[in-house]
Amino acid sequence: MPLQLCSLSAHNFRLIEQLEIEPGPQVTLFWGQNGAGKTSILETVDFLSRGRSFRSRRLDALLRKGSRTLTVRGTVREAGVPTHLGIEKSARGRVLLCNHHKAETLSAHAARLPVVALHPDSHRLVQGGARYRRNYLDWSAFHVKPDFLPAWREYSRCLRQRNQVLRTRGSMQEMQAWTRRLAAAGERVDIARSSIIDEIKPIFDAYSRKLLPEAESTLRYLRGWPGEPESLEAALVRARSRERRSLATHWGPHRAELALSLNHQPAAQVASRGQQKLLAMSLLLAQVAHLQAHTRRDCVVLLDDIGAELDRDHAGALIREVAALGCQAFMTALAPQDADLQAWTQARMFHVKHGTCKPSG
Repeated sequence: MPLQLCSLSAHNFRLIEQLEIEPGPQVTLFWGQNGAGKTSILETVDFLSRGRSFRSRRLDALLRKGSRTLTVRGTVREAGVPTHLGIEKSARGRVLLCNHHKAETLSAHAARLPVVALHPDSHRLVQGGARYRRNYLDWSAFHVKPDFLPAWREYSRCLRQRNQVLRTRGSMQEMQAWTRRLAAAGERVDIARSSIIDEIKPIFDAYSRKLLPEAESTLRYLRGWPGEPESLEAALVRARSRERRSLATHWGPHRAELALSLNHQPAAQVASRGQQKLLAMSLLLAQVAHLQAHTRRDCVVLLDDIGAELDRDHAGALIREVAALGCQAFMTALAPQDADLQAWTQARMFHVKHGTCKPSG
């Protein structure tokens, strides 16, 4: 189902004092010198979707210097129906807007504008801690599996309560009650994640063969507790003495991992930075294609400085794969000739300088 961000405005976001543009339906390029504010514009799109940026979750890092409030607004058109979204954030809190009224939750807000960002730090999907890969799984589960979000919310609440019982050395009855509830919710989270990996893996394999034909990459999901036939509740019961010492829940989906290998070795240890980035890009492209295949929806793709640590051939191959997905894309580059826009039939360009954005070309 075609999805397009038709208008975008921002006020007091990083270097941007005021922004108001109409992005192109296929690809929009923001070009200019380093430090001009190009990445900040891409961040506003991510912020409009998730209430945070792919570069920082901290409000003080997003606020323009000397400002107290930032605002981002946009109009999303899907299947011909426009939806007006907005987020206002200050030290007093956050206000979500949908069609000019206060929105209910950030999750409902995010569901209206799926965004996938490919950026210089995307290699953390490979090199970073397991939480990066769990977040990757959970983005897809959130958008594709309707049962995932309530299960994850229940699991998170039970995990907090169970850890509190451990820290305060509560009664055995309390522990048993929270263990049962935690395990039931955790099993539901695991089912959703396992299904996501089963669906994404063949798509990832295809992309990794295209972008990394010289290497063999594999993807394996580890659910967060040992013993394939063993239930989470049984694993937690067996870990009780260890948990009494650590005062924290030892097993569960919060310990899950997505193991990436390159030529049968851990990718984080043996892959070069360029290979790590191509593996991460394969994961992210697969995520977009998976969303399209299982929901018939598109998403917005952000491409920030994709030439960093990639040669021209690999960067060009990546751009062509993004264009082939048919999603609306936003790109940054130092100059128009640095962006391979021939993969699209239409391109809209803006020159960014000192935080201002003007049409060019």
